Amino acid sequence: MARILLAEPDRRIRQFFAGILADCGHAVEACSSAAEATTSLAARRVDIVITDMVLDPDPAIDLGLKCAHLGIPTVTLSGGKFRPQQSAAERPPALVEKPFRFGDLQTVLKVVAGEAETV
Repeated sequence: MARILLAEPDRRIRQFFAGILADCGHAVEACSSAAEATTSLAARRVDIVITDMVLDPDPAIDLGLKCAHLGIPTVTLSGGKFRPQQSAAERPPALVEKPFRFGDLQTVLKVVAGEAETV
């Protein structure tokens, strides 16, 4: 399936998501910060980046912009930190709000990877 870079600051959530994505057949590299994700992106090619909305030291939107510049689709996960009043420029293009069903995440991954029609 896809080579995924998962950027999630919470260790337990990161391990849980990485395990499920691996069980779905994806090759997953997990990291805890935007800095680690940037280093990883410089070292190896990935198909998709999945990032939590809140990353340190940079917000996920900055990581998403870096990925867009590299041509890597990004899915952003939000656990409630997204504020509906944020401008369109601040809102990630592929946003999945927690809690979610992993089947729904799989569908979003297929869409951003160009393997399926829009959700």
